[in-house]
Amino acid sequence: MTHRITQVETLEKYIIIAVFQNGVEKKYDMCQLFCTIPQFEALKVEPGLFEQVRVDVGGYGVSWNDELDLSAEEIWQNGVITGKTYEFDIKTSVGDKLTSARELVGMKQTELAEITGIYQADISKIERGLANPSLLTLKRLADGMGMKLNIEFIAK
Repeated sequence: MTHRITQVETLEKYIIIAVFQNGVEKKYDMCQLFCTIPQFEALKVEPGLFEQVRVDVGGYGVSWNDELDLSAEEIWQNGVITGKTYEFDIKTSVGDKLTSARELVGMKQTELAEITGIYQADISKIERGLANPSLLTLKRLADGMGMKLNIEFIAK
Protein backbone atom coordinates (compact mmCIF):
# COMPACT_ATOMS: atom_id res chain seq x y z
CA MET A 1 0.00 0.00 0.00
CA THR A 2 1.24 3.47 -0.84
CA HIS A 3 0.96 5.90 2.03
CA ARG A 4 0.22 9.52 1.23
CA ILE A 5 0.54 12.55 3.44
CA THR A 6 -2.22 15.16 3.58
CA GLN A 7 -0.67 17.62 6.02
CA VAL A 8 2.56 18.25 7.89
CA GLU A 9 3.65 20.54 10.71
CA THR A 10 6.78 21.10 12.74
CA LEU A 11 7.37 20.81 16.47
CA GLU A 12 10.38 21.76 18.58
CA LYS A 13 13.62 19.77 18.47
CA TYR A 14 13.29 18.87 14.76
CA ILE A 15 10.16 16.79 15.08
CA ILE A 16 7.56 16.74 12.31
CA ILE A 17 3.97 15.59 12.57
CA ALA A 18 2.52 14.05 9.42
CA VAL A 19 -1.12 13.19 8.86
CA PHE A 20 -1.69 10.43 6.33
CA GLN A 21 -4.57 9.99 3.94
CA ASN A 22 -5.95 7.14 6.05
CA GLY A 23 -6.27 9.52 9.03
CA VAL A 24 -3.27 8.24 11.01
CA GLU A 25 -0.97 10.85 12.55
CA LYS A 26 2.72 10.03 13.00
CA LYS A 27 5.58 11.84 14.71
CA TYR A 28 8.98 11.69 13.02
CA ASP A 29 12.27 12.75 14.61
CA MET A 30 14.47 14.35 11.96
CA CYS A 31 17.54 14.10 14.23
CA GLN A 32 17.96 10.46 13.22
CA LEU A 33 18.90 11.67 9.72
CA PHE A 34 21.45 14.31 10.69
CA CYS A 35 24.27 11.76 11.14
CA THR A 36 23.39 9.47 8.26
CA ILE A 37 22.42 12.01 5.58
CA PRO A 38 24.59 15.15 5.88
CA GLN A 39 22.29 17.25 3.66
CA PHE A 40 19.70 17.33 6.44
CA GLU A 41 22.15 19.28 8.63
CA ALA A 42 20.91 22.32 6.70
CA LEU A 43 17.71 22.13 8.76
CA LYS A 44 19.78 22.99 11.85
CA VAL A 45 22.11 25.50 10.21
CA GLU A 46 19.81 27.61 8.01
CA PRO A 47 17.50 29.78 10.14
CA GLY A 48 13.82 29.13 9.53
CA LEU A 49 14.35 26.34 6.99
CA PHE A 50 12.95 23.57 9.19
CA GLU A 51 9.65 25.42 9.62
CA GLN A 52 9.22 25.69 5.81
CA VAL A 53 8.29 22.00 5.43
CA ARG A 54 5.42 21.31 3.04
CA VAL A 55 3.63 18.30 1.59
CA ASP A 56 4.82 17.37 -1.90
CA VAL A 57 2.34 17.24 -4.77
CA GLY A 58 0.42 13.98 -4.54
CA GLY A 59 1.36 13.49 -0.89
CA TYR A 60 4.24 11.10 -1.62
CA GLY A 61 6.54 12.95 0.78
CA VAL A 62 7.47 16.25 2.35
CA SER A 63 10.10 18.77 1.32
CA TRP A 64 11.83 21.89 2.49
CA ASN A 65 13.47 23.00 -0.74
CA ASP A 66 14.76 21.52 -4.01
CA GLU A 67 17.53 19.62 -2.20
CA LEU A 68 15.73 18.35 0.90
CA ASP A 69 12.84 15.95 0.84
CA LEU A 70 11.65 12.91 2.74
CA SER A 71 9.37 10.16 1.44
CA ALA A 72 5.99 9.39 2.94
CA GLU A 73 7.07 5.75 3.21
CA GLU A 74 10.07 6.68 5.38
CA ILE A 75 7.84 8.66 7.72
CA TRP A 76 5.22 5.87 7.75
CA GLN A 77 7.74 3.11 8.49
CA ASN A 78 9.95 4.93 10.99
CA GLY A 79 7.54 7.43 12.49
CA VAL A 80 5.70 6.88 15.74
CA ILE A 81 1.91 6.79 15.85
CA THR A 82 0.68 9.61 18.08
CA GLY A 83 -2.69 8.01 18.75
CA LYS A 84 -4.51 10.94 17.20
CA THR A 85 -6.60 10.10 14.14
CA TYR A 86 -8.47 12.27 11.69
CA GLU A 87 -11.71 11.63 9.89
CA PHE A 88 -11.56 12.90 6.33
CA ASP A 89 -14.36 13.76 4.00
CA ILE A 90 -16.04 11.02 2.02
CA LYS A 91 -14.15 11.80 -1.22
CA THR A 92 -10.80 11.30 0.53
CA SER A 93 -12.04 8.08 2.13
CA VAL A 94 -13.30 6.69 -1.19
CA GLY A 95 -10.03 7.67 -2.87
CA ASP A 96 -7.98 5.92 -0.20
CA LYS A 97 -10.07 2.76 -0.52
CA LEU A 98 -9.81 2.79 -4.32
CA THR A 99 -6.03 3.18 -4.11
CA SER A 100 -5.76 0.31 -1.63
CA ALA A 101 -7.99 -1.94 -3.73
CA ARG A 102 -6.08 -1.19 -6.93
CA GLU A 103 -2.73 -1.86 -5.26
CA LEU A 104 -4.11 -5.05 -3.68
CA VAL A 105 -4.81 -6.49 -7.12
CA GLY A 106 -1.45 -5.20 -8.40
CA MET A 107 -2.78 -2.79 -11.00
CA LYS A 108 -1.44 0.56 -12.11
CA GLN A 109 -3.82 3.43 -12.77
CA THR A 110 -3.05 3.15 -16.48
CA GLU A 111 -4.04 -0.53 -16.52
CA LEU A 112 -7.29 0.18 -14.71
CA ALA A 113 -8.01 3.01 -17.13
CA GLU A 114 -7.47 0.75 -20.12
CA ILE A 115 -9.80 -1.94 -18.75
CA THR A 116 -12.58 0.43 -17.64
CA GLY A 117 -12.41 3.14 -20.28
CA ILE A 118 -12.09 5.75 -17.52
CA TYR A 119 -9.29 8.25 -18.12
CA GLN A 120 -6.19 7.65 -15.95
CA ALA A 121 -6.28 11.33 -14.94
CA ASP A 122 -9.83 10.86 -13.63
CA ILE A 123 -8.79 7.78 -11.65
CA SER A 124 -5.94 9.81 -10.18
CA LYS A 125 -8.34 12.58 -9.15
CA ILE A 126 -10.65 10.07 -7.47
CA GLU A 127 -7.73 8.48 -5.61
CA ARG A 128 -6.53 11.88 -4.39
CA GLY A 129 -10.00 12.82 -3.16
CA LEU A 130 -10.36 15.57 -5.76
CA ALA A 131 -13.32 14.10 -7.64
CA ASN A 132 -16.84 13.05 -6.75
CA PRO A 133 -17.37 9.84 -8.73
CA SER A 134 -20.83 8.50 -9.47
CA LEU A 135 -21.91 5.12 -8.19
CA LEU A 136 -21.76 3.83 -11.76
CA THR A 137 -18.14 4.97 -12.08
CA LEU A 138 -17.25 3.24 -8.81
CA LYS A 139 -18.98 0.08 -10.05
CA ARG A 140 -16.99 0.18 -13.31
CA LEU A 141 -13.76 0.57 -11.32
CA ALA A 142 -14.67 -2.34 -9.03
CA ASP A 143 -15.58 -4.53 -12.02
CA GLY A 144 -12.30 -3.58 -13.72
CA MET A 145 -10.39 -4.82 -10.69
CA GLY A 146 -12.47 -7.99 -10.48
CA MET A 147 -14.03 -6.80 -7.23
CA LYS A 148 -17.52 -6.25 -5.87
CA LEU A 149 -18.55 -2.74 -4.85
CA ASN A 150 -20.04 -2.71 -1.34
CA ILE A 151 -21.51 0.45 0.17
CA GLU A 152 -22.65 0.41 3.76
CA PHE A 153 -24.04 2.69 6.40
CA ILE A 154 -22.45 2.41 9.84
CA ALA A 155 -23.74 3.91 13.09
CA LYS A 156 -21.58 6.71 14.48
